Amino acid sequence: MLCTRCGWPSDEARVLSTHHTSQGWVRYRRCVCGNVAIELVTLGPAAGTQVEPLREPAESAL
Repeated sequence: MLCTRCGWPSDEARVLSTHHTSQGWVRYRRCVCGNVAIELVTLGPAAGTQVEPLREPAESAL
């Protein structure tokens, strides 16, 4: 996945925190441009890992 603001690869973004949920793990990442992304990490088919973007938080929330 790429940052929605600058296009930088999100796998190179710094992980701020990860929290376990009933659906998998919620992970917060901060891109080099400062954008924060929220991802849902789940186990996919054949025990692979799937990462889905949840939403972009509001600027004022951070």
